[in-house]
Amino acid sequence: MEFNILTIIYLIFFSVLVWRRFDYALFLFLVLLPSYVLRFQIGPLPTTLLELQFALIFIIGIVRFHQQIFNQLKHYFKKYFYFFLFLLLFITASTISIFTSADITRALGEWKAFFIEPILFFLLLLGLDKKYSKKLITALLISGLLTSILAIYQHFTGFMVPYAFWTNQSTYRVTAWYGFPNGVGLFLAPLFALAIYNIFKYKKINWQTTIAILFIPTSILAIFFAKSTGALIAVAGTIFLLLFFYKKTRIVTVFLTILAFVLLFSLPQLASVKTELTMQDRSGQIRLGIWRETLTFLKDHPIAGSGLASYSLRIVPYHQKVNGENIEIFHHPHNIFLTIWINTGILGLLAFLGILLNIFYTNIFKKKLTAQNYIVLVSLISLLITGLVDSPIIKNDMSILFWFIIFLNIKEGYDRKIQGQIQDSLSTITRL
Repeated sequence: MEFNILTIIYLIFFSVLVWRRFDYALFLFLVLLPSYVLRFQIGPLPTTLLELQFALIFIIGIVRFHQQIFNQLKHYFKKYFYFFLFLLLFITASTISIFTSADITRALGEWKAFFIEPILFFLLLLGLDKKYSKKLITALLISGLLTSILAIYQHFTGFMVPYAFWTNQSTYRVTAWYGFPNGVGLFLAPLFALAIYNIFKYKKINWQTTIAILFIPTSILAIFFAKSTGALIAVAGTIFLLLFFYKKTRIVTVFLTILAFVLLFSLPQLASVKTELTMQDRSGQIRLGIWRETLTFLKDHPIAGSGLASYSLRIVPYHQKVNGENIEIFHHPHNIFLTIWINTGILGLLAFLGILLNIFYTNIFKKKLTAQNYIVLVSLISLLITGLVDSPIIKNDMSILFWFIIFLNIKEGYDRKIQGQIQDSLSTITRL
């Protein structure tokens, strides 16, 4: 896309908004997360509209709030020392992986977009006063709602769906803004728990709960029309975990889950579903093939991996046919943990696991697990479930979403002021 006068006008408007109403700018930034698909070339440098907006937010934010950010982060560094130690190791590993890459220019681009900018956004949010972030979940849900509406419209019209996905009606899948079907499920699945969170947060219907209520059915339809199995499993897992957490629905939830598995593996009418879930279909076999060749590569290069932006090149000697079929080489190995290992080496993988384990340990064992803690933790689990069959962190909007959810688990998760409201809401919904 050409960097034109309309883009310049918008960025000037956005700059003014950032300076005058920083909270509105953050809100708009998250609403427009899919704007990374608008790509530009400024001289020799490739960039995106999302990246340019982030640059304005970060630079102006540091100028305006540097003292507050410094003081807040100093507090968090002391309180969550081990988390930030793992974070430092993760940044270090990703930086080292630039120099083990086969293409340093491309590696710098991925390092900037998938690692440094999302982590800087996370640190910025953590350092700001809470008033700047209290409505940001709603911003994400608006983005998700717009994505869902477009995906549903595409299902009936084919609008903007690439030729490869609409030409065969038996495998027709919607793509929303992303150009590929799994982009829909990757983005929407982790937001499902956050929609539940917003509904529980308020006792009465307002514009934020209305967005959340509208998001739930539309997102499920959009994921279904995208035929994103991993995202559907993540949503099902979200519902199970939320119902299991509440004592009055726990036994019924376990019973219905067991019944669902019995029916799945016994009814011949569900054979196609079982085949897909057990990865016996073509898509599942392709993923198993990708994982096999990736693990073979990692046996030979366990320490450094492939380096950033080098997987598709360095996996070539290890590439195998799947059931006699020549399969294209993908940009990543379709598993979040293998992707981190491949891109950042064993140090990056260990640091990433350390970050996750620290978040789970701190939320579950070191603090009393409130409903609020639990819901935002389930959102992270949902993202990780989709990550079992894809690589959500190696994607512009998803890397920001991942670190936003980490931010919620650290900062929002420990705010107990609305704990009573959430418990009241749970009781009210149960009575209804």
